[in-house]
Amino acid sequence: MPTDFELHSAFIELAKNAFAEQAYEPTDAILMASAKNLARLQTPSSAFAHLTPDGNFSDLLKSLAHV
Repeated sequence: MPTDFELHSAFIELAKNAFAEQAYEPTDAILMASAKNLARLQTPSSAFAHLTPDGNFSDLLKSLAHV
């Protein structure tokens, strides 16, 4: 299993490639923020971790309102 540093490095490379495709040279701060946001997309949100698929719509709305 990869370490956090290895995953972070992979996301930095992914962000660099995405910016390069758009011919944009990001600052280090933008690059780090982009890598962090890409990492967040990969991990499930804790707000949805406790939801059960068999709940009804009303109960799901109520639980999300308390997040």
